[in-house]
Amino acid sequence: MYQFHEITTLHLEVTSQCNASCPMCLRNVSGGKVNPHLPITELRLDSIRNFFPEDFIRSLKRMYMCGNYGDPLVAKDTLEIFRYFRAVNPGIHLAMFTNGSARGPEWWRGLASVIDLCHFGVDGLGDTNHLYRRKTNFKKIMENAKAYIDQGGNACWDFIVFAHNEHQLEAARALSEEMGFKKITFKKTGRFFSYSKAQVKEAQEVLNADGSLDYEIFPPQNPKYYNDALKSDAHIIEKYGSFDRYFDQAEIHCKVAEEKSLYVTAEGLVFPCCWVGLRLYPWYSKEKADPVWKLIDQLEGGLEALSLAHHPMKDIVEGPFFQKVLPESWEKSSLSEGKLKVCAKTCGKKFDAFASQFKA
Repeated sequence: MYQFHEITTLHLEVTSQCNASCPMCLRNVSGGKVNPHLPITELRLDSIRNFFPEDFIRSLKRMYMCGNYGDPLVAKDTLEIFRYFRAVNPGIHLAMFTNGSARGPEWWRGLASVIDLCHFGVDGLGDTNHLYRRKTNFKKIMENAKAYIDQGGNACWDFIVFAHNEHQLEAARALSEEMGFKKITFKKTGRFFSYSKAQVKEAQEVLNADGSLDYEIFPPQNPKYYNDALKSDAHIIEKYGSFDRYFDQAEIHCKVAEEKSLYVTAEGLVFPCCWVGLRLYPWYSKEKADPVWKLIDQLEGGLEALSLAHHPMKDIVEGPFFQKVLPESWEKSSLSEGKLKVCAKTCGKKFDAFASQFKA
């Protein structure tokens, strides 16, 4: 892969805590109870100072906070951490991805003076946003966004299109322009693909905390907003027999190896990307059952070998997981031989549901 000195982008997940309960997020069980496998933790400013040498921060072009499991909005030291990166590297591009439904206007005005861009994940208007962004408050989101924008902050509105909100796209666009958002992006979600079953699904169940069904959400009916990669499922199955057989043969081109980016979890674990890090704690399988753990078990010390609490970042990045164990898995002949399914799905050349979210 890359060497430590080549890294230009840091994806920092500052917390695994969240104020929302989105049904397609692995932090919770289909919008219900919290994922029982997930460690609930966060990074504090003191740890950030210890984990990230100032020389490393000065070499970065970009740092952004975006959650696999948590929302940076609810971490105690998010603003202070952004200020620390800015003080060390005044020219760095700082960004945050959030649901926007916490804190108050004063905090948001402070954020506007530090970061370059904030992405607000708002999937609808007042009568629909909460159907996916469960436990969030649309009015509060708009108040916070207004405080941030009015203070001079650059904001983007990221809108995931579902059947229940696709009739609101133009109204959302008009509101975004009225409020001063720089851009609104209508995302064609790729999450109607079942990773565990390796197939496209027609609906997403939404559960209550007791595990009972609350309601279902569906992909958009307008083909313009349906993910192009998911449309290819019939072709994939016709040609390969199944998605897993396609993954067996998928030619993997690692996106982050090209981008020279790095992902650090709320536990202080270092991975090339958030997709690999996400496989540590899926709620729907036995603990430590994902094939990623088989690679980690090859390391001396196991998961500790990837921990910034135990090793300098340079040693981790230039160590066996990054330089040997993970890249060699991409060359395996099949999933059963050790090719990582998450890498074949995310960075395979013929099926890329993530990239298809943003295609016009």
